Amino acid sequence: MKGIIESKKSLKKAVVMVFAEVLGCIPAFGVSVPERGDAYEAADTAGRSLQEFEVVSERVRREVTSTAPLFNLTSERMKTMGVTDISDALHRLPGINIRDYGGAGGMKTVSVRGFGTTHTGVIYDGIVLSDCQSGKIDLSRYSLDNVGSLSLIVGDNSDIFVPAKASASAASIIISSMSVPGPMDSLWHVTGQMRFGSFGTYNPYFKVGKSLTPKFSFSVIGEYTHAKNDYPFTLENGKLVTRERRNNSMMNSWHGEINTRWRLTPASMLDAKVYYYDNNRQLPGPVILYNPICHEKLRDRNFFGQLTYKNLSLSKFSFQGLAKFNWDASLYHDEDGKYPGGILDEDYFQREVYVSGSALYVPTDKLAFNYSADYFYNNLTTNQMEVVGPWRHSVLQSFTGKFQNSWLLATARLLWSIYDNGVKEGISSKDENKLSPSLSVSVQPMRNRLFFIRASYKNIFRMPTFNETYYFRMGSTSLKPEDTDQFNLGLTWQYNSTNWLNALVLTGDVYYNNVKDKIVALPMNMFIWTMTNMDKARAFGADVTASATFNIARGQNLVFAGNYSWQRVQPRTSPKDPDYNKQVAYTPIHSGAASLSWENPWVDVVVHTTGASDRYGTNSNLPITRIKGYMEMGAALIRSFKIKRNTIDLRFDMTNILDTQYEIVGNYPMPGRAWKFTLTYKYN
Repeated sequence: MKGIIESKKSLKKAVVMVFAEVLGCIPAFGVSVPERGDAYEAADTAGRSLQEFEVVSERVRREVTSTAPLFNLTSERMKTMGVTDISDALHRLPGINIRDYGGAGGMKTVSVRGFGTTHTGVIYDGIVLSDCQSGKIDLSRYSLDNVGSLSLIVGDNSDIFVPAKASASAASIIISSMSVPGPMDSLWHVTGQMRFGSFGTYNPYFKVGKSLTPKFSFSVIGEYTHAKNDYPFTLENGKLVTRERRNNSMMNSWHGEINTRWRLTPASMLDAKVYYYDNNRQLPGPVILYNPICHEKLRDRNFFGQLTYKNLSLSKFSFQGLAKFNWDASLYHDEDGKYPGGILDEDYFQREVYVSGSALYVPTDKLAFNYSADYFYNNLTTNQMEVVGPWRHSVLQSFTGKFQNSWLLATARLLWSIYDNGVKEGISSKDENKLSPSLSVSVQPMRNRLFFIRASYKNIFRMPTFNETYYFRMGSTSLKPEDTDQFNLGLTWQYNSTNWLNALVLTGDVYYNNVKDKIVALPMNMFIWTMTNMDKARAFGADVTASATFNIARGQNLVFAGNYSWQRVQPRTSPKDPDYNKQVAYTPIHSGAASLSWENPWVDVVVHTTGASDRYGTNSNLPITRIKGYMEMGAALIRSFKIKRNTIDLRFDMTNILDTQYEIVGNYPMPGRAWKFTLTYKYN
């Protein structure tokens, strides 16, 4: 560590450093202070009550010191990389596959390293989002305008002070919104933004925040998005090539948030969030020859309120408590002569009550232990299931230990999951319980080099969703949970210099994943499918990331960021199966992204590209289902003007500059060349 730590009271200094380390606020081995987040602010609050020591240190990226693969994009990094929306941000993370149905309103779901979408948890401001119906979180409903950071964790990393539910997925995407103003900040913070774009898109956004007292602060957010989404695409029908437009694609959505923070003591705080989202959109459906007409509509509504209490005292014990109520509605409507009466309405209403408690114990400066217990209740009402009122009680408990010295960081966790299932009428699925262990280690072989070797193992299992269990003519109450084992071995390195190469960060990981009792849908005949367990699937691959900052002149930098992933994901049930050892549907073998930014005093310029190799729409890899690979290029121009407390940001984006025709999901063409202009005003 190059930093200098000076303290008049060494005991207090040691305790504060241990707390920051255990919370993930300072990376492994105490080499740095990372980007700020809620956990950091909490520890920082406790630290600032002691006006007797100072910590000075070089910043070291947490991706380098983490015991398991961790990739983080802050709002500033996303701006530098030219990220345009949530889908683009996810493309900049390695090992991720996105199912994107196209356009501003198209659904966007994520899978990681060959695991299905349902194996990826999404954590929003410290609490896991849930969808008991399908298990898939549609990330298109989350805008980047209020995102402070976006992270991907594969397995369990060194942050042990987390709820048990946050450890119950093979991988997690963590979305942290921009925090409310600080406790001593009495100024108003106002942000107003207007965005215009191709295909009838406009998107106003505002945020207002203030610290009303030294202990209480708040922020209010509002956003509206309208998009016609009638983008053109090329349709090939043998030798006939025509230029068509997407129809039945319009969307209107809005969301609002109220966030508050009450600092009860210098070491404790209470955060509250109220969130509402409403999206009324048309669904264009797949492109079908000679049948461009579509009447599908979907309205998504989501409300939740959550509370987070943290007590990060300077004693050996700390406590965190969470509570949340979530309500979600999905209303589907279609008009077609094939339905009785010509109309199909499918209505789904989900509810969840969730509470969690975590206790952290730090007996020495090298050991820490955490116990977390979570309870949540889910139920679903719908007009489409063969059973009435399915519900599920879930209890998750985790016990985690962490050891750290000057060259080794190790964490071990045991997760006990208990699920109690039932229905009001009909046959219920089976109750389940299981112990799931995980272990991760990071070693620094050379004390004077920021070079680390990391290895991790995690076992986790996934309960079948309500759709998989009860869906009309398709669900099966006899399904077994999917059981997964994942192994990772990686190297990370950071090089710091005051010369022309300011910073260089490299990470490389190889992995092997195994899934038992994988849940798939099998056709019984042309019209009836059923859910069943198909025994085995495996994935092995490699992820590589690189980022560097080059000082080319005074006030001018070149910033590069890139990632590459190689994945082989294969069904392995029986050599007699036609899909044995083939590539799992919608999983490219090669994928990656890169960006290069020129930061200067005039206009920042960013160029970026994302791409993927060929994929198949089925596990059998039939030639007729092959989806061609693609590479999409984009660019951005960014300029900021600051006048006293006022800041004006101007940004112009051009996406898919080469007007590449491609699909991510078969028969759902993605938009071609498009532009976007954003005007942002900030007062603070």
